[in-house]
Amino acid sequence: MPPDEMDPGASQTPPEAGNDSGFAPPLERQPLEPPQPPYSPTTLERSRKSRRSAARSVADFMLIFGGAILVAYLLQAYLVKPFQIPSESMMPTIDPGDRILVNRLAYRTGTVQRGDIIVFKAPIDPGVDFVKRVIAIAGDTVEVRRGQVIINGQLQDEPYIKAEERTNFAAQKVPEGAVFVMGDNRANSEDSRFWPVPWLNVDDIIGKAFLIYWPPNRVGGA
Repeated sequence: MPPDEMDPGASQTPPEAGNDSGFAPPLERQPLEPPQPPYSPTTLERSRKSRRSAARSVADFMLIFGGAILVAYLLQAYLVKPFQIPSESMMPTIDPGDRILVNRLAYRTGTVQRGDIIVFKAPIDPGVDFVKRVIAIAGDTVEVRRGQVIINGQLQDEPYIKAEERTNFAAQKVPEGAVFVMGDNRANSEDSRFWPVPWLNVDDIIGKAFLIYWPPNRVGGA
């Protein structure tokens, strides 16, 4: 059979309608959806609120922290000031290492009394703070005879002293605006007995000690 002739009996697959080439039609392309944003408007709004909340928290913390520092400063400057005792001069009432609180308003609203324990600027070195007991106040005549304190001619009972000692101080009258002070540990105290001028100016008093707050086993009134 000539190559250009076909057997009329041979089966032939008819081409698909509308496709003259005899090939399957291409697949239809689905329309592309527009790209979605990585975060929805709701998510973005929550993120903004979270950042604002964090910023407010930081601002609140800084405000509280700054306020606490200001309050602490004002308390120490005008009301109560803590001190640590470095020496033995007030034993056994106050031991070395004890921490005490001092009322800075005590003598702005009241007067110094005998027996008060006070913190003051040392007359011989204003850069150093001392703690001593008031023994005599303005107008008193004070004398120390062989370690015994005599105020206005009366021998004083002093159960708080650590031990007796034998120093002397000639009878003198305390001037106005001043006090005479001594440590409870009389044998180891740099106080009015040994200063070039024995009087402590009341204006140099920082405040009155009223509480030992550290260590825990020593907590109590000063």
